[in-house]
Amino acid sequence: MGVLLRKPAREAPLQKKLAFAQCIYLVYPIIGCDREAILAKASATQIAVEQLRASILSGEVLPGTRLIQEQIAEAYGFSRIPVREALRLLEADGLVTYERNNGYTVARIDATQLRSIQRLRQLLEAEAVRQASAAGELGPDLAASMRQVHAELKAMNPENAGEVASRTRAFHFTLFEACREPVLLRILRNLWDSTDSWRTIYYRLVFASEADHRKQVFEEHEHLMRIVESGDAEATVAILDHLRDRGIAAVERAVVQSRSQESRLQAHLMLRTLQT
Repeated sequence: MGVLLRKPAREAPLQKKLAFAQCIYLVYPIIGCDREAILAKASATQIAVEQLRASILSGEVLPGTRLIQEQIAEAYGFSRIPVREALRLLEADGLVTYERNNGYTVARIDATQLRSIQRLRQLLEAEAVRQASAAGELGPDLAASMRQVHAELKAMNPENAGEVASRTRAFHFTLFEACREPVLLRILRNLWDSTDSWRTIYYRLVFASEADHRKQVFEEHEHLMRIVESGDAEATVAILDHLRDRGIAAVERAVVQSRSQESRLQAHLMLRTLQT
């Protein structure tokens, strides 16, 4: 089953357009080269990448969904070329997969992959905390920054799963970014990206519907902030490990619920097809 996405805004942010323009004029200095056409193509590809990535990471487009290039191109008002290039870029990021004769599909992730990603996160997040501690960043100021983000998170409507997932991620990265190690942070962001769609499903199916679960999550966040305020790096690593273990169990539960809903939807569509 394919998907028809909402048509995005056609205008890219000015800063991104200027960055594209600078790149084009540096890379294509040949006299007579149609730089404007190249810029338009690059901008269309970038818009398609950003919109598709947002739809996947927000859970709007579920894992396993076929991405039909013609439908996406029509929705975005582009030709198929920038859409095809966008899908290739997303495949390189691990967000979509490609199979011959089947095309592109939003990547699925199984329990083994999920736990492998979590183990890598465990190593890198611990390293980020220890480097932040070595730089003297753990303490009251960092905890205050985390509390500001957490207050915004608690004030949100829990049914806005995409926004809640984004703010929760911002809460954690307020801590991780204190390490000030760009390479480590880039890898860590990629790991979070690879499971963001499943986390959004968790926020929609578990976090939004279970008040006791939300209360527990917020209490554990408060515990984390108190430990960060104390400056104890190893205790911070320990509570992060606990949060991660609890989180993976909740995400796996949401995955089971999501696949059950997907199966019911497919059965319903098949029944409707047989009845027509």
